[in-house]
Amino acid sequence: MTDKRNLIHSDPFSARLQVSEALWSISKDGMCAHDLKGISAGLDGLSITFSSTAAAKAYNALADLLRIMDAMVQWRGAVLNAEMEADRFLRSAKERFGLWAREYRDAAVTQPLFTATAGISSISSIDQVCDIARALVRVPLPVGVFERPVRPAWTAGLDPEKDSEEERVELTVAFLKFHIDGTPAADVHQVTPSQVHDLEIEVRVSRWPEDKHELHLTPISVEPKATYDFPTFSFAKPLGDPPFTMQQVGRALLLMPQGLHARPFEFKYTAEFLPERGDQPVAIVGHRTLIVDGADPVRDPLCGYPLLDQRLLLVRNALRRRSGVPQRETVDALRLLTPLCNLAGRAVQDNEFKGQWNEATFQQHVRAELRRSPLVGVDLDEHANAAGGITDLSLRGLPLELKVRNVVVTSVDDCSKFIPQATSYAVAKSKRTTVLCVLDASPKKATPVSPEALLDIRIHPESGVAVCILVIQGNLAKPSELSR
Repeated sequence: MTDKRNLIHSDPFSARLQVSEALWSISKDGMCAHDLKGISAGLDGLSITFSSTAAAKAYNALADLLRIMDAMVQWRGAVLNAEMEADRFLRSAKERFGLWAREYRDAAVTQPLFTATAGISSISSIDQVCDIARALVRVPLPVGVFERPVRPAWTAGLDPEKDSEEERVELTVAFLKFHIDGTPAADVHQVTPSQVHDLEIEVRVSRWPEDKHELHLTPISVEPKATYDFPTFSFAKPLGDPPFTMQQVGRALLLMPQGLHARPFEFKYTAEFLPERGDQPVAIVGHRTLIVDGADPVRDPLCGYPLLDQRLLLVRNALRRRSGVPQRETVDALRLLTPLCNLAGRAVQDNEFKGQWNEATFQQHVRAELRRSPLVGVDLDEHANAAGGITDLSLRGLPLELKVRNVVVTSVDDCSKFIPQATSYAVAKSKRTTVLCVLDASPKKATPVSPEALLDIRIHPESGVAVCILVIQGNLAKPSELSR
């Protein structure tokens, strides 16, 4: 077996490349096709593998900065698209940067990151987003190793100042995992509001300071305190030899639900040892950012079919993870998908689409259906020109392409041949999202597919356009005929 001690940790190189590509794309035009939140989560996980406290702290700090940059990219896009209350993204970025600065600005290893991004606290022009990204991508980061070098015992006492310095910087609190109701917390975890949930936390402490008796983990957030009640965890000094791994379960509560289009709640846990005395610094690393969504499809149904509602929320979360896409575009896609999902549910429940259908008659039916939705209504356009062709329907420029197939469709991937056409219309309209709705009008000889299994997203590789695909099933077999 290869001895990995003192070998360079190779994982950060690919992660650093992802960060560089994302920041460089932002620096050029303020847009970003990368999943900044996904990259941030990867850096969080990477930070707990470093033996070097300095490297771990630097990568964790960078992860938090990427989340802040994501809010700034959203702000820039909202301003350019004249969205209402666009400044809410900027306010969030500034508040979160204030929390970040209080934690990281005085540490030597993260000082260059603070210097590159200090302008966030006073940013007033969208052009500055590109400048900050350009400065941040140039900041070098420490190189991690698998195992921290150990000084020989005979050197103890030769350099008391160095011994004291090393003793002060080696303490880390690593957040290893969050579980909500026994399930690992996802990138965006769905939490039912006004219900008590179990929140389990697991942390690893590299060593315990001699003069400290307790470790407190406290949630902080830019959200109003009246909207949540999350637990503070307290651990007594354990027995035995370090490192120490500890678990605890508390009760978490969102006090009010969120709307479908509201941004998720974001919490971060901080760590401190008690009593508060001495100058021992603590490096906090790992997955300590918890993002939860409080939309409640039971209390506030979306399309009227619970499983399709749950799938719609997953689609919404996937659309939101894209950086630089205006929120209005995601909202418009959901406003098209919601009544279409209701139609897909009714099609299976009542077999609405019997007999022969072609694209013209299907379009008339869908147009009438969407016009009835008060969130679509007059904003729905028909036969708009795009890319030298004619779109079927569109909502404020976001295309809706309609197709009819006379062969059985069992997966959204059976509709892949229609993706290039739908994508072309989106690109021509300067959109990064489009909706493709396909009617499966073939005569059925088997049970229908669950409607929620026929709703998904596919990303066009060249353009990066997200194609929301929904298949509606028609010409269903009578249940009584299936047993003959």
